[in-house]
Amino acid sequence: MRIACLQFNPELGRLPENIARANALLEAASPQNIDLLVLPELAFTGYNYPSFSSILPHLEPTASGPSTNWARATASRLNCIVTVGYPELCTPPPASSTKTQDLSPAGEAIAYNSTVTVSPTSQILAHYRKTHLYYTDETWAQESPSGWLSTSLTFAPKTCPERGVRANFGICMDLNPHKFEAPWEAYEFASHALASGSELLVLSMAWLTGLDALELAAHAEEPDLSTLSYWVGRLKPLVEAEKEVIAVFGNRCGQEAGKNPLGVEEGVRYAGSSWIGKVGNGVVKIWDIMGRAEEGVVVADTEKEPKWALRLQSRDKELAE
Repeated sequence: MRIACLQFNPELGRLPENIARANALLEAASPQNIDLLVLPELAFTGYNYPSFSSILPHLEPTASGPSTNWARATASRLNCIVTVGYPELCTPPPASSTKTQDLSPAGEAIAYNSTVTVSPTSQILAHYRKTHLYYTDETWAQESPSGWLSTSLTFAPKTCPERGVRANFGICMDLNPHKFEAPWEAYEFASHALASGSELLVLSMAWLTGLDALELAAHAEEPDLSTLSYWVGRLKPLVEAEKEVIAVFGNRCGQEAGKNPLGVEEGVRYAGSSWIGKVGNGVVKIWDIMGRAEEGVVVADTEKEPKWALRLQSRDKELAE
């Protein structure tokens, strides 16, 4: 398969401009014969909303708003599967009226932090709602009522026969212990992926970094290795398994105004470092990875040999080359 991630810096609340920026980056990169394109969490709306009221004007109906429409058009144009993150306003089916489960206890509509995955023929292949909410999400979103999602995606790669691939979907904080309170060793996301026989991890991210603005700008094209090390550490059950799983981490880059839960300067900064690799048999192999503050498209051919191989050390969060 040929897999791509689009990493960019969407501006908060500027959906038309963000879509235009994504289109421009894709046009400049002109990725050829790709099978899967992964975009970040809340790709076109931005992420750091402080309240339900602030994000409300930007919520999109379930699998039918601007982000989904963009995914459909792009999937058709590139003849590939597309996954994109968006803020979902839980919308009942057209033939039914709003039910009580579609409303919060306060009578407000229920919202989710979601991803939608569409085929080149505009079919909805997967719709996932974030299970582990971060502090920022908790101001407006509900946890997924159905939990983790594992499903089969049918790829028709350009160089080999059509086949189904067992895929597990996640969004950013899903990698962490639930509410940062669950045992570190539970590895909820990775453990579920292992138990479900996953062959492919698809993660849309808006992962923060503790680096300051100067550190990001000075080494924009270098990945944030501390963040990469943490991500891989949270995949430990899959890394140690006696099989290999393809991992796709589509993160965003850039900065946004607002509260910073990491307590570094004002506003928030994102780690970038989107990567495509595979994990298993005690090794992490990486086909390619983007810089911490770099916009663009990274593409990997999973039939080729990865560029880098890393091994877990005794501590979960550390890697050795």
